[in-house]
Amino acid sequence: MEREGRDKVDLIQEWIRHALIRKFDEGQKIVGDLLSAFLLESSENGSSVRIRKEIREVLVNSLFLPQGGRGLTKAPRDEEWEEFFEIHLMNNKFSELPNTPNCPQLVRLFLQNNHFLRVIPPLFFQHMPMLQILDLSHTKIRLLPRSLYGLAQLQKLFLRSCKLFMVLPPEVGELHNLKVLDFEGTEIIRLPVEVGKLTNLTSLKMSFYGNTDDTWKDDRYYSSRIIPQNVVSNLLQLEELIIDVSPDDKRWNSNAKDIVEEVCQLDRLNTLQIYLPEVLLLNELWKNASSSSSAAAANISGMHFRFTVGSHMKRIISRVPLDVAAKFGEQERYLKYVNGECFPIEIEMILGEATALFLDRHSIATSLSEFGTGTMKNLKCCVLAECDEIQAIVDTGVNRYLSLESLEYLNVYYMKNLKSMWKGKFQRGSLSCLKVLALYTCPQLTTIFTSNMIFSLRNLEELVVEDCPKIESLVVTDDPNATQPMVGFLKLKKISLHYMPRLVSIFNGLITPLNLEWMSLYDCPSLKILYPEDVWSRNLRTITGEAKWWEELKWNDSKRLGPPNLHSIFVPIYWDKDLMTQLAEINVQHQARMQETEPSQQPADEGQVLVTP
Repeated sequence: MEREGRDKVDLIQEWIRHALIRKFDEGQKIVGDLLSAFLLESSENGSSVRIRKEIREVLVNSLFLPQGGRGLTKAPRDEEWEEFFEIHLMNNKFSELPNTPNCPQLVRLFLQNNHFLRVIPPLFFQHMPMLQILDLSHTKIRLLPRSLYGLAQLQKLFLRSCKLFMVLPPEVGELHNLKVLDFEGTEIIRLPVEVGKLTNLTSLKMSFYGNTDDTWKDDRYYSSRIIPQNVVSNLLQLEELIIDVSPDDKRWNSNAKDIVEEVCQLDRLNTLQIYLPEVLLLNELWKNASSSSSAAAANISGMHFRFTVGSHMKRIISRVPLDVAAKFGEQERYLKYVNGECFPIEIEMILGEATALFLDRHSIATSLSEFGTGTMKNLKCCVLAECDEIQAIVDTGVNRYLSLESLEYLNVYYMKNLKSMWKGKFQRGSLSCLKVLALYTCPQLTTIFTSNMIFSLRNLEELVVEDCPKIESLVVTDDPNATQPMVGFLKLKKISLHYMPRLVSIFNGLITPLNLEWMSLYDCPSLKILYPEDVWSRNLRTITGEAKWWEELKWNDSKRLGPPNLHSIFVPIYWDKDLMTQLAEINVQHQARMQETEPSQQPADEGQVLVTP
């Protein structure tokens, strides 16, 4: 852990990546226990933790060599390795390792994130008889030296995101005590049959090279099967299995059914990630999971699963931003359904357990309501992309029971026929957990919120609407004569409205978001008048937009509020620079502003004028 401290969330996520813990809550408890025991101390309002100075001094003078993240261009010499029980050399800049370090006591060796490291000397592991944990993730290595396969005590081997590592040799079968083998994010051609000898494995994470041409057919490691028959079914101790393949790989598509049948023989399995080219394969998995004779079967309702279902080609450029795809991938039980042409019962059953749904290019769905009664009760994250027939996210005329009461994140992209968020009667409690709503490129969208939705959206924190040219206001009221403002969106902190040519009003003066901190308005030429109620928040710290638009902006007359004075928090956006780059830079400044002054410390009249009788 770095001397200046480490972000607590990043630290726990790294523990999860390295299979040291399984759940985020578990990591939070460990950090809390270490703080209570005065082994760690917190900083930056509790968001960062670090080892206490006196504890660090003890470690430095003991059997621990902490050399991680120091920018070393040369690794320690052979003789410097001898005494240590644990060595940290991650996040450095060296390209070479010593030839044969003598490490009779070394148990844990961390070499990850050394991006210049390409070759490991042949005898490097020759004198490390006690080594149990080895992390070589995010390096440029292509091969593992022969001496590694003599590590009889090795229990955990990490090769995550070693992009040049393409061949896992048969000798890996000699590592009989191995419990964790992780080469997710590599370019492996195939799994050697000898992996079936690793019967102590509890976690196996693997990625395969998705080449569909004949380039590798003459290679001695090439096979018509990515995973040899009976390898998976032989690993009966497996609790976690991740198989990442390219959807273009014909070898996987022809053998997927066999692998699914073997997966269903793993009685201890509680985490499964797999690509299923056909919905029928999901049926095989579900059918076996319902069978009392098959525990891999492992009750899907209690399993962590990540299923991608549906035949498709790998895209060079995805329309869904990488950060959104990554957040979706973090969910414990997700279903990605691609190129669907119907509403299979298997999909409906999985949706009943899923916490995340990515619906990509469904060809006939007109709303999520068509996926069955009572589904999606656990759904927390939903991404919808290029579903051309969807006209409303929810249509209570089709399914009056769908309320999405657990949904926290909803991202919508390129929906050319979407007209409204909700069609039909809006039930109390619907969308009551929604925190983030993002709508991108919906050319027919006219209605986002109606007035009867406002009170249910009490947990909404961020709203993004971009390239939705028919939107005139964020709130449409059933009563055209309504003028009385109401307090709503009590937790809303950020609003971003971009490329909206018809937008004339944000909330029509009907909503006062009291905790708004950020408002970004760009290329909204019809938005010439703002209501004071739109910006009446003591927490407001940043408004962005074009300088000319801001100069010409007028304020609507209000019976309660006078025109606000917000010039000090306005930040201009320039046409000749990338919008996202500018917003990222402005956001850094915004975070600094928020830290300078806590809301409770702000004067009541800061930046605003309240009109009193």
